[in-house]
Amino acid sequence: MLKKIFTTDIQIKVGSVILAILLWFFVVTDIEYFFDLDIPLRIDGLSDDKAFNNEIPDMITARFRGKGHTLLWANMTMPLSETGLVLDLTKTKNTQVYYLNQYYAEHPDKFIIPRDYKLDLLHIVEPESIWVSVEPMAHKELNVNVQAVIEPALGYMLVGDIKVEPSKVMVHGPTSLLKELTSITVPPYQVSDVDADVSISLPLSLKPTQLFILDTSAITLTADIQSIGAVEFLNIPIRLENVPWNVEISVIPQTIGLEAEGGLDRLLELKPEDFIVSFDYGAHWNQNEQLYVPEAILPMGVKRVNRFIPDKIEIVQK
Repeated sequence: MLKKIFTTDIQIKVGSVILAILLWFFVVTDIEYFFDLDIPLRIDGLSDDKAFNNEIPDMITARFRGKGHTLLWANMTMPLSETGLVLDLTKTKNTQVYYLNQYYAEHPDKFIIPRDYKLDLLHIVEPESIWVSVEPMAHKELNVNVQAVIEPALGYMLVGDIKVEPSKVMVHGPTSLLKELTSITVPPYQVSDVDADVSISLPLSLKPTQLFILDTSAITLTADIQSIGAVEFLNIPIRLENVPWNVEISVIPQTIGLEAEGGLDRLLELKPEDFIVSFDYGAHWNQNEQLYVPEAILPMGVKRVNRFIPDKIEIVQK
């Protein structure tokens, strides 16, 4: 029986419920209400050679009077409209306090609202006043500091340094705040088990963000990640260093080979002349020894020398 009641003439029942809801909606939305809405505070009249040295709120709370359907419409569409209170700073020189209700009373034309809203602005709820301080605009190029840690996966390595582009950014802001700054620090970035090149955009900002304008809002961080390999390089001349002018020595052999380990793509670009192999006579010569392991200066992207070919050289003093 109960089931029959709910299933019989279901369309009529649903239609009745919808009609009742619509009637209720039109009744309650036609009643006049008082309500608070957040509206944008828009700044106008600040010359290009001036800058704020204190933060100004983006939004203010205002009390309105209007019917319910207007309130509903305003809540849905206000973020997309030009609604706002325009604060005209044309005559502001250094520091000034604006009492918003007094300001609105003297400049009602500075409240912008679409005509179809049919709302009456009664007064500003908060903030009641706004302190505005301006000073000359300064321009300064700051270094970009990036705290980045990139850990290659097993069998891979970072070739060269982590690169940041741009490394310097032009910043515009109040003279008193900007003169103390030398750099912009990007939030730390860390990634591990990397087996491919890294290229990522990181946001760039200075706090308080409202007081500074940056020529770019992001930097690009790149890193060259290569698989580790080993390549032999032969016929590299051996340099003798710090040999006294009155001492004559010879090295056997005069050229040497080595097996270099590093980023494979980088190794395949190198030539034997890119390596410097040397023996420092002043630091390592011992009259009781003849065989020595030379030293190597490695080009960028080479991790280490696995072995020399031959593994030692002979130093003969004549």
